[in-house]
Amino acid sequence: MKTVTKLALIALLWITIINPANVPPDTDVRLKMAHALWTGTEEVSLPPNYRPSSRLEPVGVLGVDGKRYEHYDMGQSLLMLPADWIGTQLSKVFPSIKPYLLREFAVSFLVVIPLNVLVVLSCYWLLRLFDFQEKIAASASLIWLLGTTVLHYAQTFQQNNPVLLCVILGYACALAYIKTNKVPYVFLSGLAIGAAIIIRSTTIIYALTVFGFLISCLIYKNFKLNQIFKTAILWNFGLFPFFFMSRLFNYLRFGDFWTTGTSLLMEQIRNGAIFSGLPELPPNYPLIHPPYVGILGVLFSPAKSIFIYDPFLLPCLVLGIILFNKLTPYIRIYFISSIFALVFHIILTSKLDFWHGDGSWAARYHVTSVHLLLLPLIALLILEMLSVNRLKRWLISSLVVLSILVQFASLVFDPSVNSGVVIFAEPKSFLRFRLAERIDSVSCLIGLSRSQSCLTEEKYSKSALAGRKYSKSALASRVYFWPLKSNKAQGLLWKIWGFLLITALISTLLFLVIG
Repeated sequence: MKTVTKLALIALLWITIINPANVPPDTDVRLKMAHALWTGTEEVSLPPNYRPSSRLEPVGVLGVDGKRYEHYDMGQSLLMLPADWIGTQLSKVFPSIKPYLLREFAVSFLVVIPLNVLVVLSCYWLLRLFDFQEKIAASASLIWLLGTTVLHYAQTFQQNNPVLLCVILGYACALAYIKTNKVPYVFLSGLAIGAAIIIRSTTIIYALTVFGFLISCLIYKNFKLNQIFKTAILWNFGLFPFFFMSRLFNYLRFGDFWTTGTSLLMEQIRNGAIFSGLPELPPNYPLIHPPYVGILGVLFSPAKSIFIYDPFLLPCLVLGIILFNKLTPYIRIYFISSIFALVFHIILTSKLDFWHGDGSWAARYHVTSVHLLLLPLIALLILEMLSVNRLKRWLISSLVVLSILVQFASLVFDPSVNSGVVIFAEPKSFLRFRLAERIDSVSCLIGLSRSQSCLTEEKYSKSALAGRKYSKSALASRVYFWPLKSNKAQGLLWKIWGFLLITALISTLLFLVIG
């Protein structure tokens, strides 16, 4: 069996195992947007004369023809739309099952799982284009999945991994053009980045960094100026279709090509008639922090530090800097490009009230840039692990195990466990050490914790800073894997799940050790 096939099957096993067969709250909103799009129903429906209790209460935005729309970008909804249609048709075949459950199930297994397998395979393709050997590229891709927050966002289907897939393909197609001189790759690179923009408009940052990567590689390869110009034009032609589609949806929903849902939301929560008489938000909301709050928070805060929740990052950054002059030119250009993407995202969100990504695990708005940066660095780390230095092998192996354990801790419970109030929370939610809270909750579940909440089977809250704690029995109902979606066949489903888990563990060990 080919290495890439083994990689795909093992990734498929893991992503199936961790799948919860439902979607998180903000993706739930986007799924309703998809349903409204093809059924012709309204995205947001409020009772007559409805009055919100706060300017931050989600009531949509007032758009074309006086209808209310969600302010989100349309890309993720379009991605889920075919599965939403299939789930709706299945509800006619199985009328005893709630239609929405079947729609979530269809999205989970027809969109989420295949997409995340493609994320792993795109990582492998890019590493091969960087000239890593087949075995190293495959091992690095699997460790990158299991040992970074890619794994958490493979379970929690927010915008992160769809954007990640598009951006990796943008880089890979650009590099494939450089190495093969096949012109269609240029168009496909731009097309992939256009798809990222329709999913999340702020990924225009990745458009700049991928385009910069492409032009820098062309200059390194001594392409003539007219060739570089033609390549740039073709790349932008690839970008245009999805970019135009995103603008078109804005026009059809909000009445203007250049008005985004977010900008309209900010305008309406200040001046919208539905909010009249409610207390005002702070001036310049949501840009209410000095920049250092978001910058230091992303780097060092207990709840959101990119170094804590992706333990590979700091050692890999150090390794990349040490080996920089020994790297191939393409990896060096990519490394600099990825650093710029991370820095730009940190700066862009630094003043926002919700720079921390709401109640999401880790720094949600920044982890995609971390994933891109780690992609070749983990492969370099594996090469270092193969050195004859026994201490170095032991240290890197320990780092791999630690990173995987951290990621699996994030998967056990649904996202609301060890999360709490975020907007205007006091004390600040990002001062909580959520990883330690999660480890304590997992210990409680498996019977290793001697905390009072586990012993007395009582649910309680120590303090706002400590976060929410649950008794063992309460935690058991919050486990976030798909067997819990069924009450009738739960025993059988857990046996199937356990078999898949054992198969994945054995397959992974054999793949990493033997190949």
